[in-house]
Amino acid sequence: MLPAADVCERARLSRDPRFDGCFFIGVITTGIYCRPICPARVPARENVRFYPSAAAAQQAGYRPCLRCLPEAAARIPEWSIRSRTVIQGLRLIDAGLLDVHPVDVLAARLGVSARHLNRLFHHELGATPKSLAMARRRALAKRLLDETSLPLSRVALQAGYGSLRRFNDDFQRIYQRTPGALRASRRCARSAAPTQAYCLRLPVRQPYNAAWMFEFLARRALVGCETVSACCYRRRIIDGAGNEHWIAVTWDDGALRLEVPAACTTPLSDILLRVRRLFDLDADSAMIDEHLARDPLLGPVVGSCGGLRVPGAWDGFETAVRAVLGQQVSVARATALAHRLIERYGRDILQSPQALACVAPAEIGMPGRRGDAVRRLAAEVAAGALELHEAAASEPLQRALCAIPGLGPWTAGYVAMRVLKDPDAYPANDWVVLKMLAPEAASAARARLRAEAWRPWRAYAVMYLWKLSQLTREAR
Repeated sequence: MLPAADVCERARLSRDPRFDGCFFIGVITTGIYCRPICPARVPARENVRFYPSAAAAQQAGYRPCLRCLPEAAARIPEWSIRSRTVIQGLRLIDAGLLDVHPVDVLAARLGVSARHLNRLFHHELGATPKSLAMARRRALAKRLLDETSLPLSRVALQAGYGSLRRFNDDFQRIYQRTPGALRASRRCARSAAPTQAYCLRLPVRQPYNAAWMFEFLARRALVGCETVSACCYRRRIIDGAGNEHWIAVTWDDGALRLEVPAACTTPLSDILLRVRRLFDLDADSAMIDEHLARDPLLGPVVGSCGGLRVPGAWDGFETAVRAVLGQQVSVARATALAHRLIERYGRDILQSPQALACVAPAEIGMPGRRGDAVRRLAAEVAAGALELHEAAASEPLQRALCAIPGLGPWTAGYVAMRVLKDPDAYPANDWVVLKMLAPEAASAARARLRAEAWRPWRAYAVMYLWKLSQLTREAR
């Protein structure tokens, strides 16, 4: 995964922001590792070593730079990881699996031995799964220290340390300072006074078409569950104590700002994972756009509206149900059906497969076959036969979805795009896709052939086709 040494050398000398997060620089003379964009004086070539991840640099004995803040770097783009097993493993690590289970459990979930998994991770990222989990935990804790006024005990809990003592010991070992000393040393250290909410700034790889993302979410917003106004997305969540809170995600000067009520007890790691997934923050649009711009149909829209991302899913089951509701109807009609379900059965019905499996969706005026498909989908998820999250394997899940009566390839492809975050998912029989490709590819089979040139970014090509359809309507 590590770029060639000469590429890394040119990137660090020029402080090229395109490589931020793609590799890290260990400086032998200081024992510190940095981002390629670090503003510190550039050390001599013989005094630096390159590492594919922050965890690898930490595992080699380097401590994080306090100027460039490696924990604030953009995430490793998944396209640079060749092993699908490692990608799925990273997604499960993000979901907190290693916070409560050993590596053996992660390996079993991925269908490999722990020894082979460690070998795969070390080959791709230069560190073991456990080291990566610890590095991500430290990164979250460090950002909470720098950007919020949360008490140290809350920081330790939110980052997944389990105890303040473990938090202190780990930071003393890695940073050679206690968390309290680190916070005090930061010029932007916040007041210890309690606040009503705390904010985190989420870096975004450019280009990023924020207008497209928020417009997409606004057209599908569920009343009572989410709202979108301009470039601000708000989502209702229920914490572990059963209390209702609203989090907000706002586009702010080239990045996203996440605001979470201080009283919310939902783990921040879970909220961050959902936000990253929903706003597709780990994609590399520069690479994707460069590839898709070569296509004569997509090239003009990529040039004028670059940086389109594939919106993810806040809740995988909710998005899958809405995909079923959207079969063969417009976005507006599908959203209206979702609102009817909420009005009849409660606003949490779309997040509860157990509850939805016990109702009769046809009562809201939905065709009987589609209503049965919704109930069958809910029953499969409630029984554990289907796992609708981004760490699931794409092709097996798509086959399982198509095996449910009333569900077809379009639904499976849509779920793969938004829930599984499969960059190459492609609902070839999508009505808008076929319309934009006509007359060259007027059938699903011909649309699949037409899309071969877009691999491995077919999901992003679909976004550009949808955008092209919108631009065509507006031009009339």
